[in-house]
This record gives sequence, C-alpha cells and structure tokens, in this order.
Amino acid sequence: MIPLFLSDLDGTLIHEENMKISSADVEEIKLWKKRGFLFGLVTGRDRVFCLDLLKQYDITPDCLITCNGALTFWKEKKIDASLIDLQISEQILKELKKYQDIIDSFFTAEDGYNYFLSEDYERIKTEFSYLGRIKKESLESLIKRRSDGLAKISIAAKSLENVQKLLPEFKNKFLDVEVMATSDDYIEITRKSVDKAHAMKKMIEYKNLDIDDVIFIGDGSNDIPLFNMLKCTYVMSSAPNEIKKHANLSVSHVADAIKKERENR
Repeated sequence: MIPLFLSDLDGTLIHEENMKISSADVEEIKLWKKRGFLFGLVTGRDRVFCLDLLKQYDITPDCLITCNGALTFWKEKKIDASLIDLQISEQILKELKKYQDIIDSFFTAEDGYNYFLSEDYERIKTEFSYLGRIKKESLESLIKRRSDGLAKISIAAKSLENVQKLLPEFKNKFLDVEVMATSDDYIEITRKSVDKAHAMKKMIEYKNLDIDDVIFIGDGSNDIPLFNMLKCTYVMSSAPNEIKKHANLSVSHVADAIKKERENR
C-alpha cells in the first residue's frame, strides 16, 4: 500500500506568530510526494483555508479532513459530511448568545467566509482580521436561510482561563453534540460522535487504506482520538505532556517525522 502522511495544522505545521509553513517542512512534503507517497491535512480549519495555504507552496493535498472531522475529502470529492442539525445549532447559538460579553461564536461556511453571532461587525472585522474572510451578515441570519446543517461552531474564548471555565459548562449544557478544546483560547462544537478519528474511519473505508500505512502528526487534545486510533503517530515536542503520552514519537518539526518515514520506506 502507498503510505499516507497526515498533519495537523495549528501548532504543528503552522504557528500563530506567522501562519506560515517552514521551508524545511515544505521541502520534506515535496520530497515525500515526489516518491509517489500521499499527503493530507487533518485540522479544525476549513477546506478553503487549507487549499489556499498549500497553494502558496505549490502543494496539492491528496486528502483533507477539516472542521475537526465533520468534513472529509479525497482529492476533489467530498466523501463525508457529518453536520450539526440546524435545529440543534439554533438551540446552541441561543445559549451562546448569553456569553457574548466574554466569547465570540462563529461558523465558517463552505466558501471560507466566517459568520459571527455578534452583529458588531466593525469590532469583529478588526479583532478577527487574521481569519481573512468575514461576512457582515450575522450567523443567526445565515441559519434562517440555510438548508444544510453546520459543520462546526467555533468559540473564541479569548483566554485559557475562559476555556477551562467554559468547557465543562458547555459539555453539560450541550449534550447532543461534541464539545472540545482545540487550543488555549478556542472551544469547538461538532456533531455528536464526530472527531478526527471518525473522519479517518470514513477515509479508510472509502479508499480501503491499510491503517499501518497511515502516519499522523499533531499537538493538541483534539488529536488524541487519532493518536489512539493509529499505530504510527508523532507529536510535537512543544505539546503538553498529557498529549505526548498518546503518541509514539516526539519531534521538533514536521519535517523530522516525514524524513524519518521517507528514509524508512
């Protein structure tokens, strides 16, 4: 079987300070693909963000698992969409609106545009400029005209303290969905039983992949389901110790993991 190397994005392949992929990582990804091997991303980010990012480096992914496992793509084909029902989404957003003084909630649509629960567009546009595409239309307005559910509801909690306080509270409130911390200042909500391992199972079934030939590198708590599922896993050395214990090997850079796998095959 052809090996497939999968990488998380934030904190792994890219970092907050510059949102770029290092030249060493780009070089190793290209050497990996030059061997005829497969490469993809497994991330909380949306598909448009992933494709735009990789295009900067002339890298074409073979597959993408986005929105923390809600949407799964092989090449251009969507092979799974596990969405939060609109009715459940509306109920969640109604509750989240009560917390608007300390958090901001939003949804990233299929075209890469972000719709916020808050209607304070000027503040949102400034505070979340790093997201790029921001719509003036509110998320509540969008939902009223949507027919499909939501892949993921993102909650900018603004601080680790807020995440630690709100995560158990939201888990108790929103029993019909998955609620997870994806960084020190973000909480994300997906459909019940949807995570990165859920999407990986869909991909394995679709392409008849051998699980022994799937390699993954990550750094966060939302990567633990994949660490526990796969046999060949790497974790970033910068990750917390409670994350590291779930992976096989620790490395400082994605390039280190790809090079090790490339040279051993």
